[in-house]
Amino acid sequence: AAATSLYHKHQDITPILRWENVIDKVDLVHPPVTSIETRYFYRIPTYGAGKFENQFLRPLSYGAWISVVIVITLCACVLLISAKLERRRSAGQYAIFSVLASMCQQFFEDNTSFTPRVSAARQLTIFVTGISCVLIYNYYTSSVVSWLLNGPPPSINSLQELLESPLELIFEDIGYTRSWLQKKSYYYNIRNIEIEDELRKKKVFNKKPNAPLLVPVEEGIKLVKAGGYAYHTDTNNANRLISQTFTQSELCELGSLQSMAKAELYPALQRNSPYKEFFVWGSIRLYERGVVKFVQRRISSPAVECEGSSPRALALGGAAPAFLLLAAGYLLATVIMLVERAIWRRKYKSKVVLKLKK
Repeated sequence: AAATSLYHKHQDITPILRWENVIDKVDLVHPPVTSIETRYFYRIPTYGAGKFENQFLRPLSYGAWISVVIVITLCACVLLISAKLERRRSAGQYAIFSVLASMCQQFFEDNTSFTPRVSAARQLTIFVTGISCVLIYNYYTSSVVSWLLNGPPPSINSLQELLESPLELIFEDIGYTRSWLQKKSYYYNIRNIEIEDELRKKKVFNKKPNAPLLVPVEEGIKLVKAGGYAYHTDTNNANRLISQTFTQSELCELGSLQSMAKAELYPALQRNSPYKEFFVWGSIRLYERGVVKFVQRRISSPAVECEGSSPRALALGGAAPAFLLLAAGYLLATVIMLVERAIWRRKYKSKVVLKLKK
C-alpha cells in the first residue's frame, strides 16, 4: 500500500520498505536503516504419532552392521561344523538359533546329555560369540539411551512438514501479512512459491469460521505458549515476549521456522523526488554519528535458547520400526508353527497308514 501511494504520488516518503518488490516503482534512500526477518513460532507437538524415523539403526554405521552380520555368520558356521563333529541332532538349527539367541541376549540351555562327544571348539565358539554380542549390545543400548536423553527434540524442519503438522496457523496483523493473504502473487520467499500456495489453500482458507487468524503479537505468543498454534511474526517482537513469558522447560519445547529471509529495509521516496538528496545526506549523517546503530541495538531482541536439554519422549513414529520388527517376528513364528504342525500331521498320518497295512 505504501509503495502504491508513492507510485501514484499520494505521499512523499515512507519510513521502511522491502526493496525487492518495489525497486522499479520508487526511489530508495541509502543506506538501509533496519532489517526484517519473519518466522513461524510454535511449541513442538507432543501428541500424535510423530514422524516415522528409524533411530534403531543409527547407533552403528552401515559398515559396522555389515561387520556384525559377517561375525555372526562366521560364528554360526564354526558352531555348525562343531555340532556336526559332535553328531548332534538338528545341527543346523542348533547353530543358527544359538547364535541368534546370543545376539538378542536371550538365554538358551546348551544340553549335552544326548551328545556322543563334546567339542572344545564348540564351547569356545559359544563363549566368543557371547562376549562379542554383550559388547555390541552394551554399545548399542547406550547409544540409543544417550540419543533419547541428549538428542534434540523432534522439530519441524521445513514448510512442507509444517503443512503436514496438526498446528494451526495464525499471523500478526500487519501489512505484509494482509498482502500475503489477499494477493496470490505475493510471497514471503519466492523460493517457496508452491508450498506457500499450499499453506494458503489448506491451512488458511480452510479454517473454521471462528478460528483465530490475525492476532496481536501478545495474544499470538500466548497461543503459542498454550500449544497447538504456529504464529507468524517478526523475530524481534517474538523474541522479546518469549524471553519475558516462557519458562526454561517451555523454551526447550519451542521451535521456529524461517518464512521471510532476513532483508534490509530502506526509506522510500517518489521517483525523481527533489527530497532524495536531502534524505540520503541525513541518513548518512545519522550513520556516521552512530544514531542508527544505537536504535538498532535498542529495538533488537536476540533469540532465547534452551539451556541444556531435557529427556525426550519417544513418539510412536520413532518406535514404529521396533513394533514392526516385533510384529514380523510374531508373524514368522506363527507361520513356522503352522508349517511344523502340517509336517507333523503328515508324518503322523503316514505312520498310522503303515500300521494299518501291517
